Amino acid sequence: MGDSDADRGSFVPDVDLSRPSDARIYDLFLGGKNNFEVDRQLFQQILKIAPETPALARENRRWLADIVRRMVRPGGIDQFLDLGAGLPTEENTHELVLKADPRATVVYVDKDPTVIAHGQALLADDNRSHFAGADLADPAAVLANPVVSRVLELDRPVGLILALVLHQLPDTARVREIVAAYVSALPSGSCLAITHASNPRDGSRLAEFATAVEDKFRDAFPSISFRTPDEIASLFEGVELLEPGLVGLSDWWPDDERQVSRSGAGSLVLAGLARKP
Repeated sequence: MGDSDADRGSFVPDVDLSRPSDARIYDLFLGGKNNFEVDRQLFQQILKIAPETPALARENRRWLADIVRRMVRPGGIDQFLDLGAGLPTEENTHELVLKADPRATVVYVDKDPTVIAHGQALLADDNRSHFAGADLADPAAVLANPVVSRVLELDRPVGLILALVLHQLPDTARVREIVAAYVSALPSGSCLAITHASNPRDGSRLAEFATAVEDKFRDAFPSISFRTPDEIASLFEGVELLEPGLVGLSDWWPDDERQVSRSGAGSLVLAGLARKP
């Protein structure tokens, strides 16, 4: 994209190879190769508990493609902010967006050092897609980032994407504040798209399964927090959920288009797309 390091407003700390990275783990779920032995060890441990997890990750990418199409047409949105974007993989957000509207613009935001390095390299010569190294948990800093403030026109609708990232933040009240701060900064007609790891915490078999997966992740990522459906629903305060509402990824599509089962890992992730009135 031709931005200087200073203009990117990015920070690129050293990569810690002694600890797994959630971005690299997710990349493994999608069949990617940007990972290290420490990531592969945790990946194998998760597969023993939830072998459907890679299929769920692919379903999350399928959801991303669907909500992008809906935001572009008929939503009329031509600028997107993808927070906690993760490592480049097949059908990245900017590829999906530009396929739907070649004139659209995408800004990725992530703080993971591996993601920053790969993201900036991938987008170096792309005039429609941009990368900002920043922490999504600080909305004011993200919105003031030189890339974000230069590329996005916040007086026009924006598609805000938070795909499987908010579970990394442990304080639900703070997460609500973070999402509300972004929504407040966006004009009417903007859209909010969220997928979030869920745990009903109701004593059910699904809750026991979700807790086992959550605990395994927490060994490496102490701040991880799966949330109840009510807690996830509260993130959509002030916006109007669009069809099919807030549902499990397995229920995002009609029965004849479902690719993961409603049981097990298929119910671990809730998805929603909403519009700001």
